[in-house]
Amino acid sequence: MNKKTTIGLVLSGLLLLGTVGAMAMTADEILNEMEDLFSVDAGDAQGILTTMTLFNDYSGGVSSEYTLAMFELTTFDASMPEDADEITHVLMYFVGGDEDGSIFLMETPEDDSMDSRMWLYLPALGLTKELVSEDDQSGSFAGSSMSYGDLGGTGDFREDYDAVILREETRNVDGEVFDVWILELKAKAGVDADHARVLLTVSQEDFLTLRMEAYNDSGALESTMEFQLLGEFEGDRIPERIYSTNVAEATSSTITISGTRRSNMPLTLELFDPNNLGVLDPATYGF
Repeated sequence: MNKKTTIGLVLSGLLLLGTVGAMAMTADEILNEMEDLFSVDAGDAQGILTTMTLFNDYSGGVSSEYTLAMFELTTFDASMPEDADEITHVLMYFVGGDEDGSIFLMETPEDDSMDSRMWLYLPALGLTKELVSEDDQSGSFAGSSMSYGDLGGTGDFREDYDAVILREETRNVDGEVFDVWILELKAKAGVDADHARVLLTVSQEDFLTLRMEAYNDSGALESTMEFQLLGEFEGDRIPERIYSTNVAEATSSTITISGTRRSNMPLTLELFDPNNLGVLDPATYGF
């Protein structure tokens, strides 16, 4: 089962709801609050549009850049338990360049026992392929330091890791100072966790994960992710620039998020139907 990374959480739920003041909490309680940031209230208007630019920097001075029109919709099933009644749909349409018209689609259930489903639409072939196998999902997303599996997946950190609060300190993000917790997560015995050890830097004000570091069994740093710039949307904090690295491959990726807005027309489930991807025109939605 793929585990949802912090980047996966960001891309599958841009809207961060509410602010909770710092209090005496355990590491598990902090992880709970982090997950709840990406839970959209059933009474809210649904559907978000945003533009995402992905810049990849490789060794040897080689780079690549992609622009994506991104659509996000969360649907609800009132018959399901409260912690399993949401499904988040995210569609990313490549605008321009060699990948123009390609689409990555993922459907992420809130229910931790269920995996995400992911599809890739290739316009040159006119076909949609579901990414089912581990090999498919481990492929690089748009040449970045992230795989398709990194962006999707289900589950939470508590399933695979034991967490403790290492310390409290302050962290500067683009001139803004945050009081933070540093959480240490260690893989549970007998669990096939993505990493042996993870360090999370979490804002005490609103439970945003400002930085993540992942380490292997030998204690070597494998990858990092950090928010470099934050903005606001409808009064809530959202990331505007995210920087990630893959240490082993000496690659890095910068995600820039802009133009976050409500759609000028309702987003419907038909938009996220894998069978309809070939007819999508992002210009209809103002991209």
